[in-house]
Amino acid sequence: MKKISAGIAVLLSASFLFAQGSKPEDFVSAEYLEILKKDGKIELIHEKDDTNLNLVPDCKYGAAVEAEKIVKTSKQVPFVAEYLYLVPKNDGDDSVVPGIKGTIDDVSVLFRSISKMKGMKYHFEKSKPETLYKEAYMIASVDSDEPVADPVEGSADGLIAYCYQDDHTYGDMKYKLSYLQSDNMLFANFLLATPMSYLGIKAVDSENMKINIIAIECDDCYILYLNTDVAAKKIAMANVRKQIKDSMTVRMEAVYRWFLNLL
Repeated sequence: MKKISAGIAVLLSASFLFAQGSKPEDFVSAEYLEILKKDGKIELIHEKDDTNLNLVPDCKYGAAVEAEKIVKTSKQVPFVAEYLYLVPKNDGDDSVVPGIKGTIDDVSVLFRSISKMKGMKYHFEKSKPETLYKEAYMIASVDSDEPVADPVEGSADGLIAYCYQDDHTYGDMKYKLSYLQSDNMLFANFLLATPMSYLGIKAVDSENMKINIIAIECDDCYILYLNTDVAAKKIAMANVRKQIKDSMTVRMEAVYRWFLNLL
């Protein structure tokens, strides 16, 4: 067995102690926490003119989510959604008490493991499961097409990376990934780096779609916040907002299920 250096041991101990002292009520209002404890999640699809983010956890990375909001024009179709989850920790039998294992460092590694998204499943309510990403991997830059290894060594704090995904609905997509990490929290921002097309028509310009993620490790649970923000193009004879809503809602649920299944 490899020995852990004294410095790393201190950092791991500090991270553990910080998480042990954190509770959901430190980050979520009483109103929303009551719903979370009952239902496990809250889903909020914003109206077209609603720019307020209501479910962002009260934490050091909340401002980062606010700063990433896309400014939309009257010529665009807006879509903003938030998803907040309360996920219990479980170091025992998942068949008895569903939950996740691991520390915030494991969560950080998972959200940098883009290659593990290959084969991720998703489905609409009345359809059979489909493969969301036929291919998924990190790339060296937005101009590159060659796979590189997932950057999973060390902390994610300050990391900038790029990835490619072959999406079931939208085809070839590339993202710029930005990460922040502290003692018991992770923030990740997935920024669309290439235009997104639907049925051969450009639906979203590059940088006009973002996915924000905050994960917070508490003493006996995790808080997971997902936010998708889109400024789509108006397309004649098409209900673009409904298509984006249906598509992004099932994608966020797929990310949540992936998070549960791999930890």
